[in-house]
Amino acid sequence: MPELPEVEFCRRSLLRWTAGRHVVGVDVPDPRSVRLTRKDRPSAGHPDGVAALRQVVLSAPPGELLRHGKRLLWRFGDAALLLHLGMTGKWAHRGDRYVKVRLDLDDTSAVYFCDPRLLGGVVPTTWAEGLVALADGLGPDAWNAPLPPLTGSRPVKVALMDQSLVAGIGNVQAMEALWRAHIHPATPCDALTPAQRARLPGAVREQLAFTLGLFDDAEEIVYVEEDRSQNPFPIYRREGTPCPACGTPIARMIQAGRSTYWCPGCQKA
Repeated sequence: MPELPEVEFCRRSLLRWTAGRHVVGVDVPDPRSVRLTRKDRPSAGHPDGVAALRQVVLSAPPGELLRHGKRLLWRFGDAALLLHLGMTGKWAHRGDRYVKVRLDLDDTSAVYFCDPRLLGGVVPTTWAEGLVALADGLGPDAWNAPLPPLTGSRPVKVALMDQSLVAGIGNVQAMEALWRAHIHPATPCDALTPAQRARLPGAVREQLAFTLGLFDDAEEIVYVEEDRSQNPFPIYRREGTPCPACGTPIARMIQAGRSTYWCPGCQKA
């Protein structure tokens, strides 16, 4: 699913595509994508979603676009759209068969919200209310704030993925950052050594920067889970292949219902 780097790419792309433009038309092939609140189910659809969406985006030109963790807030004057990509959502400069929302711009181009699984959505709101909703229930942003203390008996990878503790880190970024930090993903937070605690914030930052760098020359994003993508990550989905650092075969286990890949050589139990 989209994690902080993919959502940050989305933010930068929307700003680039819509700079100096106005929205002149709106098409909503699937009204279930317009939500009353930020929920990940179509059942949370806005009863007057299409009209509410039109009112927001046609009221003023696209303005600033803020990100906190995996959420985005897009300003249109005193109104705004709270954007959530869910598991498979993305904003693109060209549509596909999964288009849920299309915004037509005054230069004849358009931006499209595409979402095969319909778990992402768009929430029409005010700018003031959106600022509250953007970070509601979330911990500090993993890119813009220091990593908070990790305590308790939970495995460190599970803790890193807790959005209420730190916002933006998902399955891939957590496992790759722990590999960079030479920390076994099942290590309880309370068992982390001072040296490990010192290494982890830098490893998280390096991993996020590495992933963002993958998109430097991209016009549009292809998620690593998509069929047409290439896997750029050192250990993700590489079970049985040699670790690029030490040559030990990469192992796999399940944590909190998600696959975790790790190196038994670099990440000692």
